[in-house]
Amino acid sequence: MAVEVPMFQQNTKQANKLMRSAIPLMVKLDIPPTPFNYGIWYEYASNNNPKLNQLVDRALRRFGSLPAFVSKELFTEFLLPEEFQHADAQGARLKSLTSSLETNTADISKDINIFHSNLQKAKDSIYDASTPSQIEQLASTLEKGAFQVNQAIERFGRSLVSAQDELASLRAELSDVKKNTELDVMTLLANEKGFERTLFSLVPYAEDDLTLLLIDIDNLAGVNQEYGKKAGTSLIRYISKVLLGMLPETGFIARLEGGRFAMLLSETELSVAAQLAESIRHEVSIQKIRYKNTKVLLRQVTVSIGVATLFGDESPKELVDRSQHYLVYAKRSGKNCIAHHE
Repeated sequence: MAVEVPMFQQNTKQANKLMRSAIPLMVKLDIPPTPFNYGIWYEYASNNNPKLNQLVDRALRRFGSLPAFVSKELFTEFLLPEEFQHADAQGARLKSLTSSLETNTADISKDINIFHSNLQKAKDSIYDASTPSQIEQLASTLEKGAFQVNQAIERFGRSLVSAQDELASLRAELSDVKKNTELDVMTLLANEKGFERTLFSLVPYAEDDLTLLLIDIDNLAGVNQEYGKKAGTSLIRYISKVLLGMLPETGFIARLEGGRFAMLLSETELSVAAQLAESIRHEVSIQKIRYKNTKVLLRQVTVSIGVATLFGDESPKELVDRSQHYLVYAKRSGKNCIAHHE
């Protein structure tokens, strides 16, 4: 099993090796030595992120180089942890880290440019070198330049490794922030934002085997009216636990709004997902639910479910819309049923 190693997670020796691969690519393609570009080409050389490499190759075919706006977008999407993009409190630390890396990239760029200039001079002078001493002097100059570049690369590699600890610390601090912004307080499931992030992360890699179940509690408004809103809230929590207990290992569940839930099933074909949906429908329908405050037995609780599996190049929105269409169909068919494409 291949394991991807995120940027900055290599040791110094690995970092130096990757920089020695990345820098010639940048020089060959005339890529400006910016922090964004160093980060992207460092990751590109590692070949740990096929999606990033694919987008870089596509940009090169289209533009002949890597425009600054593309570099910034790729860096933000693939190399900058999502939490950093939304956490103002840690902005100062991230800015300091970025400035440090920017200084280091400027230093290594200067050394590389000097070495490149010396190479050009040596190339022009070698034709005029007619004595062993002149050739020896040229060789000595190039050897010294190569040593200086090698030292610069090693320093830059160490700076990447030292950034690892700082990023790890920020990740630890921001993990709770991210959880809180994607957590449904009522059920402790993911909320709509968490659902959207997960859906958009899964769709690009799915191949007609990502299935969405939209599950909606039938007549929730009637429960609120008959037993009170607190009873409706308790019912939502109860159903969330039932659904969580039936969630497959490859699944993800979120509460969207009211009594509606979204269940994403990776590597699950429509027929299998439909069977699960039917099991969920049946399991909810046989529950004997009492409102704990009054001990009153609620009338039968049921759910309606719309099931849709990703088709070809379908977008996340199109998948949600189709699942919503089948959910509406299930509701109009009498509720307490499931609906999907035949």
